[in-house]
Amino acid sequence: MFGENPPQGGKICVVGAGFMGCVIATLYAHHGYEVAICDSDPAMLRSYHDRANPIAASLLGYAAGTDAILARVEAEPDLTKAVEGAFLVHEAVQEVLDVKQALFETLDTLCPATVVLATNTSSFLISDISARMQNRQRVIGIHFVTPGHIIPVIELISAADTPAELVAWSRAFVDSLDHVGVAILERPGFLVNRIQFAMLTEIYRLMDEGLASRDDIDNAVRLSLGPRLALWGPLLTEDLIVSKKTALAVTNSIYEQTGDENYKGRPVLEDMVRQDHLGAITGRGWYTFAGTSESVVETRDQQLSALLAWLKEANTVEALNVR
Repeated sequence: MFGENPPQGGKICVVGAGFMGCVIATLYAHHGYEVAICDSDPAMLRSYHDRANPIAASLLGYAAGTDAILARVEAEPDLTKAVEGAFLVHEAVQEVLDVKQALFETLDTLCPATVVLATNTSSFLISDISARMQNRQRVIGIHFVTPGHIIPVIELISAADTPAELVAWSRAFVDSLDHVGVAILERPGFLVNRIQFAMLTEIYRLMDEGLASRDDIDNAVRLSLGPRLALWGPLLTEDLIVSKKTALAVTNSIYEQTGDENYKGRPVLEDMVRQDHLGAITGRGWYTFAGTSESVVETRDQQLSALLAWLKEANTVEALNVR
């Protein structure tokens, strides 16, 4: 229905010229797409180029050449004209459900059935946004993580009636942006915010209870959890640093001490322990390891040491001039 791959250099319409719409439109133009950006506020369209110029410079790595990127973006206040000829319409309007529902209902009538309709929502379910539409199967979440032109991950959020072909199409489209698509079925918080706020909620609780200071919490994450997560992600990190038996014992111990069901050992972890899939030490955990445990540990330590040395040299916190 949507074609095997998105047409490279085709037209995209971005609806909403605010912060995220500005980033998204500029990124699309940088990768060779022709973009129409539409907004009901004329002032947002008038200021687009001024706001987009530093984004384009960041994408290029230098200030010269931004005009060529911005020339591929046309500010169009009329939605009917803006969507004409587009193979993708990407919504980035205010995070108000009624506003999004009304817009998608309108887009459903304006755009041929083969046009993909995407939302950059960070909170609403895809099925709720498309509730007033006839052709719901062409709606998908393509959610950028701020700052979207720098963070390479884009969430691809599907509802129950989103076809697998559209998810695959969206992956190919994200590939064309030199970004990485991560697919998830719609759930509150999606993927990134679900993980992010699970950690932040626990940190808020630590602050409420006065168990550690602001600086100690940030240093603990920045110099222990953060580098490991940046290098390998949470599941591969677990494979590399701890046996699944230990991981299960720790999470159950916290559960027994606190009574918090969130810490209770999960069936997926219990199954891995039963199967002796304990991580790098047994050659298999969440991942399968081709090398010996010794060689994996040696490479792990080299990578982590190099990143920590860079963090120390970069002096990242002090460079922000915060107190």
